[in-house]
Amino acid sequence: MANLCNLDGLIAPESETVVPVLDRGFLFGDSVYEVIRTLGGAPFAWEEHLDRLWQSAAGIRMRLDLDRRTVVKRIADTLARAGNDESYIRIVVSRGAGSAPNIDLSHAPAKPCWLVMVRALAPIDGVPVHLARVERLRNDRRALDPAVKSGNYLNNVLGLAEARDRGATDCLFLNAEGHVTEASTSNVFAVVRGTLCTPPLDSGILAGVTRALLLEWCRAQGIPVAERNLTAGEFAAADEAFLSSTLRSVSPVLSLDGKPFGNGTEGALTQRIRRGFDAWCRDTALPRHQRALQALLA
Repeated sequence: MANLCNLDGLIAPESETVVPVLDRGFLFGDSVYEVIRTLGGAPFAWEEHLDRLWQSAAGIRMRLDLDRRTVVKRIADTLARAGNDESYIRIVVSRGAGSAPNIDLSHAPAKPCWLVMVRALAPIDGVPVHLARVERLRNDRRALDPAVKSGNYLNNVLGLAEARDRGATDCLFLNAEGHVTEASTSNVFAVVRGTLCTPPLDSGILAGVTRALLLEWCRAQGIPVAERNLTAGEFAAADEAFLSSTLRSVSPVLSLDGKPFGNGTEGALTQRIRRGFDAWCRDTALPRHQRALQALLA
């Protein structure tokens, strides 16, 4: 097994991969990224992740200079070289090396810098979560829109640090209106009077790939779903809650602010969703993604 990087088409060990000091991703967080995981060794939901990468780039006025086939081939080549059973894949695209350490886009004449990082996957699927509500608010959509998956992650870094200081494993962000948004790197779901509720996209959250797949699966299963605002009090009084993300899939919330959430164990609906969704991903969704990948690389 190996941790490798593909930097602008050249594969090397992670420890030997470097970017220029004038790279705008390094200097200013002027970059976008995606995290993909493999299932059965194949990149899962890669099309949805690349769709969002292109949307994020447009959101920061960055024009991507590669086509999707080239990006996917770099991912496939790096995965093959790494030889991991399952892999964590991180795609980072910075605006490239600037002509000076100046934020003005007129100092960004270079092509984007493309990094594909592949590491052995350390699974956290279903690992229980202990949340803490933090005073730090989620970025406002009118400032740096959370719907853009950019390399500027300091808001999330500090929110998670605050939660860790209080003995929690993750934070719960509110927005300026007092509504629940998301955790540090995960979307949030709560079971309220039998309905699975998750904050709407316009509350200021990332449009999670796993979130969208979960909503699709739950609706197909006849599980009542609502995308609506949740106050902090309403979330705290919910019967069950879980987080979703590419790496964690579905992970139950067992406590909030140091107190048991619900009955302090994984709820029945959360367990049903976690088991059923994971089986659907492997048995139904994964073969679809594999066929699309093979067709693109043929």
